Amino acid sequence: MPYGSTQPENVESVSDDLEELNRKLNDTENFTRPKKYLADGPLLLFYDQEPILGEFNHPLFNSIKKLLGPHILVTTEKESDPLDKILHLYRWKSVYYFHHAFAAHDWYRGYRYDARLIDPKDRIIKKKFITFNRITSSSRVYRSLLVSELVKRDILDQGYVSYSDVCTENQQDYVANLNSAKDLGLITTELMNEVIENISQAPLPLRIDFTDEQFIPNNSFQLGAIEQTQESFCFLVTETCYWERKHHLTEKIFKPIVSKMPFVLAGPAHNLKYLREYGFKTFSPWIDESYDDIEDPILRMGAIGDTMSKICSLSEQQLYDILQEMQPVLEHNHSLFYSNEFLDYCWNELLDNIRSAVNES
Repeated sequence: MPYGSTQPENVESVSDDLEELNRKLNDTENFTRPKKYLADGPLLLFYDQEPILGEFNHPLFNSIKKLLGPHILVTTEKESDPLDKILHLYRWKSVYYFHHAFAAHDWYRGYRYDARLIDPKDRIIKKKFITFNRITSSSRVYRSLLVSELVKRDILDQGYVSYSDVCTENQQDYVANLNSAKDLGLITTELMNEVIENISQAPLPLRIDFTDEQFIPNNSFQLGAIEQTQESFCFLVTETCYWERKHHLTEKIFKPIVSKMPFVLAGPAHNLKYLREYGFKTFSPWIDESYDDIEDPILRMGAIGDTMSKICSLSEQQLYDILQEMQPVLEHNHSLFYSNEFLDYCWNELLDNIRSAVNES
Protein backbone atom coordinates (compact mmCIF):
# COMPACT_ATOMS: atom_id res chain seq x y z
CA MET A 1 0.00 0.00 0.00
CA PRO A 2 -0.73 2.50 -1.43
CA TYR A 3 -2.03 0.88 -4.62
CA GLY A 4 0.64 0.70 -7.33
CA SER A 5 3.61 1.27 -5.02
CA THR A 6 6.65 -0.95 -5.46
CA GLN A 7 9.15 -0.28 -2.66
CA PRO A 8 10.02 -2.40 0.40
CA GLU A 9 8.56 0.15 2.81
CA ASN A 10 5.17 -0.24 1.11
CA VAL A 11 4.83 -3.96 1.81
CA GLU A 12 1.67 -4.77 3.72
CA SER A 13 1.00 -8.08 5.45
CA VAL A 14 -2.32 -9.79 6.11
CA SER A 15 -0.82 -11.47 9.17
CA ASP A 16 -1.68 -10.29 12.69
CA ASP A 17 1.93 -9.31 13.23
CA LEU A 18 2.32 -6.53 10.64
CA GLU A 19 4.41 -4.23 12.82
CA GLU A 20 6.88 -6.97 13.73
CA LEU A 21 7.07 -8.29 10.18
CA ASN A 22 7.73 -4.86 8.69
CA ARG A 23 10.34 -4.12 11.35
CA LYS A 24 12.20 -7.30 10.54
CA LEU A 25 11.74 -6.77 6.81
CA ASN A 26 13.49 -3.40 6.98
CA ASP A 27 16.04 -4.18 9.70
CA THR A 28 18.63 -5.66 7.33
CA GLU A 29 21.48 -5.37 9.84
CA ASN A 30 19.91 -7.30 12.72
CA PHE A 31 17.49 -9.49 10.81
CA THR A 32 16.43 -12.81 12.32
CA ARG A 33 13.65 -15.01 11.06
CA PRO A 34 10.54 -14.81 13.22
CA LYS A 35 9.80 -18.22 14.75
CA LYS A 36 6.13 -17.62 14.19
CA TYR A 37 6.55 -18.37 10.48
CA LEU A 38 8.56 -21.58 10.77
CA ALA A 39 5.56 -23.89 10.26
CA ASP A 40 3.19 -21.61 8.40
CA GLY A 41 4.00 -22.92 4.93
CA PRO A 42 4.95 -20.89 1.85
CA LEU A 43 5.15 -17.11 1.90
CA LEU A 44 2.83 -15.66 -0.75
CA LEU A 45 4.04 -12.36 -2.19
CA PHE A 46 1.25 -10.63 -4.13
CA TYR A 47 3.11 -8.39 -6.55
CA ASP A 48 0.03 -8.05 -8.71
CA GLN A 49 -0.66 -4.33 -9.19
CA GLU A 50 2.28 -3.58 -11.49
CA PRO A 51 4.12 -5.62 -14.12
CA ILE A 52 7.41 -7.37 -13.43
CA LEU A 53 10.16 -5.06 -14.67
CA GLY A 54 13.37 -6.98 -13.95
CA GLU A 55 16.11 -5.06 -12.12
CA PHE A 56 13.60 -2.45 -10.93
CA ASN A 57 12.12 -5.16 -8.69
CA HIS A 58 15.40 -6.25 -7.07
CA PRO A 59 15.31 -3.93 -4.00
CA LEU A 60 11.83 -5.15 -3.06
CA PHE A 61 12.49 -8.82 -3.78
CA ASN A 62 15.90 -8.77 -2.05
CA SER A 63 14.16 -7.61 1.13
CA ILE A 64 11.37 -10.17 0.81
CA LYS A 65 13.72 -13.12 0.29
CA LYS A 66 15.10 -12.62 3.81
CA LEU A 67 11.78 -13.85 5.19
CA LEU A 68 11.28 -17.54 5.63
CA GLY A 69 10.33 -19.38 2.47
CA PRO A 70 9.55 -21.16 0.32
CA HIS A 71 8.35 -18.11 -1.59
CA ILE A 72 5.56 -18.00 -4.14
CA LEU A 73 5.37 -14.85 -6.27
CA VAL A 74 1.77 -14.05 -7.26
CA THR A 75 1.65 -11.88 -10.38
CA THR A 76 -0.76 -10.68 -13.03
CA GLU A 77 1.29 -11.81 -16.01
CA LYS A 78 2.27 -15.05 -17.66
CA GLU A 79 4.42 -16.27 -20.54
CA SER A 80 6.67 -13.39 -19.56
CA ASP A 81 10.41 -13.02 -20.18
CA PRO A 82 10.92 -10.56 -17.26
CA LEU A 83 9.05 -12.90 -14.91
CA ASP A 84 11.05 -15.91 -16.07
CA LYS A 85 14.30 -14.07 -15.29
CA ILE A 86 13.11 -13.10 -11.80
CA LEU A 87 12.02 -16.67 -11.01
CA HIS A 88 15.37 -18.00 -12.20
CA LEU A 89 17.31 -15.45 -10.13
CA TYR A 90 15.37 -15.94 -6.88
CA ARG A 91 14.44 -19.61 -7.35
CA TRP A 92 10.81 -18.87 -6.52
CA LYS A 93 7.65 -20.45 -7.80
CA SER A 94 4.95 -18.26 -9.29
CA VAL A 95 1.18 -18.02 -9.46
CA TYR A 96 -0.67 -16.15 -12.18
CA TYR A 97 -4.09 -14.52 -11.92
CA PHE A 98 -5.93 -11.69 -13.68
CA HIS A 99 -5.65 -9.11 -10.91
CA HIS A 100 -6.86 -6.18 -12.99
CA ALA A 101 -10.13 -7.94 -13.76
CA PHE A 102 -10.98 -7.52 -10.07
CA ALA A 103 -9.60 -3.98 -9.85
CA ALA A 104 -11.54 -2.84 -12.92
CA HIS A 105 -14.73 -4.53 -11.79
CA ASP A 106 -14.50 -2.69 -8.47
CA TRP A 107 -13.59 0.67 -9.98
CA TYR A 108 -16.11 0.62 -12.84
CA ARG A 109 -19.02 -1.17 -11.17
CA GLY A 110 -21.29 1.89 -11.25
CA TYR A 111 -20.77 2.94 -14.86
CA ARG A 112 -23.41 0.65 -16.28
CA TYR A 113 -25.91 3.04 -14.67
CA ASP A 114 -24.17 6.21 -15.90
CA ALA A 115 -26.49 8.20 -18.16
CA ARG A 116 -23.50 9.83 -19.88
CA LEU A 117 -22.72 6.53 -21.62
CA ILE A 118 -24.80 6.56 -24.78
CA ASP A 119 -26.17 3.51 -26.53
CA PRO A 120 -24.15 2.97 -29.73
CA LYS A 121 -27.24 3.37 -31.93
CA ASP A 122 -27.76 6.87 -30.53
CA ARG A 123 -24.21 8.14 -30.87
CA ILE A 124 -23.06 10.93 -33.16
CA ILE A 125 -19.51 10.22 -34.31
CA LYS A 126 -17.34 13.32 -34.44
CA LYS A 127 -13.90 11.73 -34.11
CA LYS A 128 -12.61 8.45 -35.43
CA PHE A 129 -10.63 7.42 -32.34
CA ILE A 130 -9.62 8.47 -28.84
CA THR A 131 -6.39 7.66 -27.02
CA PHE A 132 -4.88 8.54 -23.63
CA ASN A 133 -1.11 8.62 -23.09
CA ARG A 134 -0.18 9.90 -19.64
CA ILE A 135 3.18 8.30 -18.78
CA THR A 136 5.66 8.53 -21.66
CA SER A 137 9.00 7.68 -20.03
CA SER A 138 10.87 4.43 -19.47
CA SER A 139 9.17 1.42 -21.10
CA ARG A 140 6.11 3.53 -21.94
CA VAL A 141 8.09 5.66 -24.35
CA TYR A 142 6.39 3.55 -27.03
CA ARG A 143 3.51 6.02 -26.72
CA SER A 144 5.72 8.63 -28.34
CA LEU A 145 6.22 6.21 -31.23
CA LEU A 146 2.45 5.92 -31.48
CA VAL A 147 1.93 9.68 -31.65
CA SER A 148 4.68 9.83 -34.27
CA GLU A 149 2.76 7.29 -36.37
CA LEU A 150 -0.39 9.39 -36.13
CA VAL A 151 1.49 12.53 -37.21
CA LYS A 152 3.34 10.73 -40.02
CA ARG A 153 0.07 9.43 -41.42
CA ASP A 154 -1.64 12.83 -41.05
CA ILE A 155 -4.43 11.41 -38.90
CA LEU A 156 -3.63 13.04 -35.56
CA ASP A 157 -6.44 15.56 -35.92
CA GLN A 158 -8.97 12.82 -36.69
CA GLY A 159 -8.91 11.64 -33.08
CA TYR A 160 -9.00 12.92 -29.55
CA VAL A 161 -5.38 12.52 -28.44
CA SER A 162 -4.01 13.05 -24.95
CA TYR A 163 -0.21 12.89 -24.75
CA SER A 164 2.32 13.96 -22.10
CA ASP A 165 5.11 15.53 -24.13
CA VAL A 166 6.62 16.19 -20.69
CA CYS A 167 6.15 12.94 -18.75
CA THR A 168 4.20 13.15 -15.52
CA GLU A 169 6.48 10.53 -13.96
CA ASN A 170 10.00 11.93 -14.45
CA GLN A 171 9.20 15.49 -15.64
CA GLN A 172 11.44 15.04 -18.71
CA ASP A 173 10.32 15.94 -22.21
CA TYR A 174 9.83 13.49 -25.04
CA VAL A 175 13.26 14.22 -26.53
CA ALA A 176 15.04 13.21 -23.32
CA ASN A 177 12.85 10.13 -22.90
CA LEU A 178 13.41 9.02 -26.47
CA ASN A 179 17.16 9.43 -25.96
CA SER A 180 16.89 7.18 -22.91
CA ALA A 181 15.01 4.60 -24.97
CA LYS A 182 17.76 4.73 -27.57
CA ASP A 183 20.43 4.23 -24.89
CA LEU A 184 18.50 1.21 -23.59
CA GLY A 185 18.45 -0.28 -27.08
CA LEU A 186 14.67 -0.07 -27.48
CA ILE A 187 14.92 2.12 -30.59
CA THR A 188 17.62 3.08 -33.06
CA THR A 189 19.09 6.54 -33.48
CA GLU A 190 17.38 6.83 -36.86
CA LEU A 191 13.97 6.01 -35.43
CA MET A 192 14.53 8.36 -32.49
CA ASN A 193 15.29 11.24 -34.84
CA GLU A 194 12.25 10.45 -36.98
CA VAL A 195 9.94 10.37 -33.94
CA ILE A 196 11.35 13.64 -32.57
CA GLU A 197 10.83 15.32 -35.93
CA ASN A 198 7.27 14.05 -36.24
CA ILE A 199 6.21 14.99 -32.70
CA SER A 200 7.72 18.46 -33.12
CA GLN A 201 5.09 19.06 -35.81
CA ALA A 202 2.19 18.26 -33.43
CA PRO A 203 0.28 21.09 -31.74
CA LEU A 204 1.69 20.38 -28.28
CA PRO A 205 0.52 20.01 -25.59
CA LEU A 206 -2.09 17.43 -26.60
CA ARG A 207 -4.94 17.33 -24.13
CA ILE A 208 -8.50 16.04 -24.16
CA ASP A 209 -9.38 17.15 -20.65
CA PHE A 210 -7.56 18.63 -17.63
CA THR A 211 -6.37 21.45 -19.86
CA ASP A 212 -5.81 23.66 -16.82
CA GLU A 213 -3.47 21.15 -15.13
CA GLN A 214 0.30 21.15 -15.60
CA PHE A 215 0.35 17.35 -15.71
CA ILE A 216 -2.36 14.87 -16.62
CA PRO A 217 -3.52 13.25 -13.34
CA ASN A 218 -3.66 9.51 -12.79
CA ASN A 219 -7.33 8.53 -12.89
CA SER A 220 -7.04 4.82 -13.65
CA PHE A 221 -9.93 4.17 -11.27
CA GLN A 222 -12.47 6.07 -13.38
CA LEU A 223 -13.50 6.62 -16.98
CA GLY A 224 -12.13 9.88 -18.30
CA ALA A 225 -13.43 12.34 -20.89
CA ILE A 226 -16.72 10.45 -21.20
CA GLU A 227 -18.30 13.02 -23.53
CA GLN A 228 -15.38 12.66 -25.95
CA THR A 229 -15.29 8.87 -25.80
CA GLN A 230 -18.96 8.77 -26.74
CA GLU A 231 -18.24 10.93 -29.79
CA SER A 232 -15.42 8.60 -30.96
CA PHE A 233 -15.68 5.47 -33.05
CA CYS A 234 -12.94 3.44 -31.36
CA PHE A 235 -10.66 3.48 -28.34
CA LEU A 236 -6.93 3.20 -29.07
CA VAL A 237 -5.76 1.56 -25.84
CA THR A 238 -2.12 2.09 -24.89
CA GLU A 239 -1.41 -0.55 -22.28
CA THR A 240 1.13 -0.50 -19.45
CA CYS A 241 3.39 -3.04 -21.19
CA TYR A 242 4.46 -3.11 -24.81
CA TRP A 243 8.01 -4.23 -25.56
CA GLU A 244 8.51 -7.65 -23.98
CA ARG A 245 7.08 -11.09 -24.49
CA LYS A 246 4.34 -11.30 -21.89
CA HIS A 247 0.61 -11.65 -21.40
CA HIS A 248 -0.37 -8.67 -19.27
CA LEU A 249 -3.46 -6.47 -19.41
CA THR A 250 -4.70 -3.87 -16.95
CA GLU A 251 -7.86 -1.89 -16.24
CA LYS A 252 -7.12 0.07 -19.44
CA ILE A 253 -8.50 -2.66 -21.70
CA PHE A 254 -11.80 -2.63 -19.83
CA LYS A 255 -12.48 1.08 -20.32
CA PRO A 256 -13.75 0.65 -23.91
CA ILE A 257 -15.60 -2.51 -22.89
CA VAL A 258 -17.47 -0.62 -20.17
CA SER A 259 -18.07 2.20 -22.68
CA LYS A 260 -19.37 -0.24 -25.36
CA MET A 261 -16.68 0.81 -27.80
CA PRO A 262 -14.50 -1.16 -30.22
CA PHE A 263 -10.78 -0.93 -29.51
CA VAL A 264 -7.33 -1.22 -31.01
CA LEU A 265 -4.72 -2.48 -28.54
CA ALA A 266 -1.17 -1.15 -28.38
CA GLY A 267 0.34 -3.76 -26.08
CA PRO A 268 2.56 -6.85 -26.19
CA ALA A 269 2.07 -9.27 -29.07
CA HIS A 270 -0.75 -11.81 -28.79
CA ASN A 271 -2.59 -9.91 -26.05
CA LEU A 272 -5.83 -9.72 -28.06
CA LYS A 273 -5.67 -13.51 -28.22
CA TYR A 274 -5.01 -13.56 -24.46
CA LEU A 275 -8.10 -11.41 -23.83
CA ARG A 276 -10.22 -13.72 -25.99
CA GLU A 277 -9.18 -16.64 -23.76
CA TYR A 278 -11.44 -15.11 -21.09
CA GLY A 279 -14.43 -15.10 -23.41
CA PHE A 280 -14.21 -11.55 -24.73
CA LYS A 281 -14.58 -10.87 -28.44
CA THR A 282 -12.49 -8.53 -30.56
CA PHE A 283 -13.30 -6.78 -33.82
CA SER A 284 -11.95 -8.59 -36.84
CA PRO A 285 -12.95 -8.39 -39.68
CA TRP A 286 -14.26 -4.85 -39.15
CA ILE A 287 -10.85 -3.82 -37.77
CA ASP A 288 -7.56 -5.23 -39.05
CA GLU A 289 -6.10 -6.99 -36.00
CA SER A 290 -3.14 -8.63 -37.73
CA TYR A 291 -0.84 -6.37 -35.69
CA ASP A 292 -1.49 -8.58 -32.66
CA ASP A 293 0.56 -11.40 -34.21
CA ILE A 294 3.66 -9.27 -34.90
CA GLU A 295 6.29 -9.91 -32.24
CA ASP A 296 8.80 -7.26 -33.31
CA PRO A 297 7.66 -4.17 -31.35
CA ILE A 298 8.71 -1.63 -33.99
CA LEU A 299 7.01 -3.51 -36.80
CA ARG A 300 3.95 -3.99 -34.60
CA MET A 301 3.72 -0.23 -34.05
CA GLY A 302 3.84 0.33 -37.80
CA ALA A 303 1.04 -2.20 -38.25
CA ILE A 304 -1.03 -0.44 -35.58
CA GLY A 305 -0.50 2.75 -37.58
CA ASP A 306 -1.76 0.93 -40.70
CA THR A 307 -4.87 -0.18 -38.82
CA MET A 308 -5.56 3.35 -37.62
CA SER A 309 -5.08 4.70 -41.15
CA LYS A 310 -7.69 2.28 -42.47
CA ILE A 311 -10.15 3.37 -39.78
CA CYS A 312 -9.50 7.04 -40.51
CA SER A 313 -10.01 6.52 -44.25
CA LEU A 314 -13.70 5.82 -43.59
CA SER A 315 -16.36 8.48 -43.22
CA GLU A 316 -18.23 9.11 -39.99
CA GLN A 317 -21.33 7.60 -41.56
CA GLN A 318 -19.45 4.45 -42.57
CA LEU A 319 -18.04 4.12 -39.05
CA TYR A 320 -21.50 4.62 -37.56
CA ASP A 321 -22.84 1.82 -39.77
CA ILE A 322 -20.00 -0.47 -38.69
CA LEU A 323 -20.70 0.38 -35.06
CA GLN A 324 -24.26 -0.87 -35.52
CA GLU A 325 -22.99 -4.11 -37.03
CA MET A 326 -20.71 -4.52 -34.00
CA GLN A 327 -23.56 -4.12 -31.54
CA PRO A 328 -23.79 -7.85 -30.60
CA VAL A 329 -20.04 -7.95 -29.86
CA LEU A 330 -20.17 -4.73 -27.83
CA GLU A 331 -23.11 -6.03 -25.79
CA HIS A 332 -21.44 -9.41 -25.28
CA ASN A 333 -18.24 -7.84 -23.91
CA HIS A 334 -20.14 -5.43 -21.69
CA SER A 335 -22.34 -8.17 -20.24
CA LEU A 336 -19.41 -10.54 -19.71
CA PHE A 337 -17.38 -7.92 -17.86
CA TYR A 338 -20.19 -7.28 -15.38
CA SER A 339 -21.09 -10.96 -14.99
CA ASN A 340 -20.46 -13.23 -12.03
CA GLU A 341 -19.31 -15.78 -14.59
CA PHE A 342 -16.22 -13.71 -15.45
CA LEU A 343 -15.31 -12.91 -11.86
CA ASP A 344 -15.91 -16.48 -10.71
CA TYR A 345 -13.69 -17.79 -13.49
CA CYS A 346 -10.87 -15.42 -12.50
CA TRP A 347 -11.29 -16.25 -8.79
CA ASN A 348 -11.26 -20.01 -9.35
CA GLU A 349 -8.24 -19.62 -11.61
CA LEU A 350 -6.40 -17.89 -8.76
CA LEU A 351 -7.39 -20.57 -6.22
CA ASP A 352 -6.45 -23.43 -8.52
CA ASN A 353 -3.06 -21.87 -9.35
CA ILE A 354 -2.30 -21.24 -5.66
CA ARG A 355 -3.23 -24.80 -4.70
CA SER A 356 -0.93 -26.19 -7.39
CA ALA A 357 1.98 -23.97 -6.35
CA VAL A 358 1.55 -24.69 -2.62
CA ASN A 359 1.34 -28.44 -3.23
CA GLU A 360 4.59 -28.28 -5.17
CA SER A 361 6.39 -26.24 -2.46
